[in-house]
Amino acid sequence: MRLTIGQLAAQAGVNPQTVRYYERRELVPRPVRSGGGYRLYEPETVTRLRFIKRAQDLGFSLEEIRELLALRVVRPAACQRVEARTRDK
Repeated sequence: MRLTIGQLAAQAGVNPQTVRYYERRELVPRPVRSGGGYRLYEPETVTRLRFIKRAQDLGFSLEEIRELLALRVVRPAACQRVEARTRDK
């Protein structure tokens, strides 16, 4: 079941403006739209938002987070590379 921006934001512990900002920065995939034009996000977006916020708390910039997310998407087996980058940070 897809989530509205309010539901997504509440579950991820952020506000809707943050979700829109991350969407513009291409950290969060663009959601499908309902017939009424509402954003509808996939449930796994909650995990992605939590990852972004946690990485920020650890001192990663949004650009560094984008790179980490790209490693995860492009090469799911690149866990050691992601781990090494986070340890270096």
